[in-house]
Amino acid sequence: MSKQQPSVKDNRTRSSSPVSMSPVSWARRSKKLGYAAMHGVYAARRFLDTEIASPVSGSFLPRFVSPEDSHASNLRKIDKLRNLAKRSHEVLVSANTVFPLTLFPDTVIVDRSKITIIERIFFFTSRTVSISIEDVLNVSCGVGPFFGSLKVSVRVMNSTDHFEIDHFWRHDAIRLKHIIQGYMIAEKNGIDIDQLSREELIEHLTDLGHDSE
Repeated sequence: MSKQQPSVKDNRTRSSSPVSMSPVSWARRSKKLGYAAMHGVYAARRFLDTEIASPVSGSFLPRFVSPEDSHASNLRKIDKLRNLAKRSHEVLVSANTVFPLTLFPDTVIVDRSKITIIERIFFFTSRTVSISIEDVLNVSCGVGPFFGSLKVSVRVMNSTDHFEIDHFWRHDAIRLKHIIQGYMIAEKNGIDIDQLSREELIEHLTDLGHDSE
């Protein structure tokens, strides 16, 4: 009986197994694996060391806002609008003409954004005019021993370019004049007065609109 020759496949398998590898082959293979690993480390280090250029000013960068962030932003804007509307109606000074010198007393109201003049003609009958602070050109008052009058000149938008209200108490006419004039000066010089409280705003506007002796 002839001897069975070992197959070539078996010889190759045994020769390439880790057990049959010589120390020299182990060293060569380990060296190659070390080179490959270090190459990856060096490439990662070079990438991390490179400087990333900051975006040029004015360049467009897409901004993705989640629905939750957009909803929260809208709520903040609505709250800001409500607070602005509430503060804009905050009355700084208000005065009525003296009864019975005027049978139906007129009223002048100054708030954070406008001047409101209410002229009462008869019972339950009145005419209301609102003037923005930006549209006031000049304010003056005439006073006597007890009473005073207020005159407000505005930008010509219709046939009336000024409003004159008589028969205030003397101190009311002067106070209205000081606050309106102070507001005009602050507006002309671009002074931000939104952060001031009502008491602080009244004090500063009165000082600012006070006439020099």
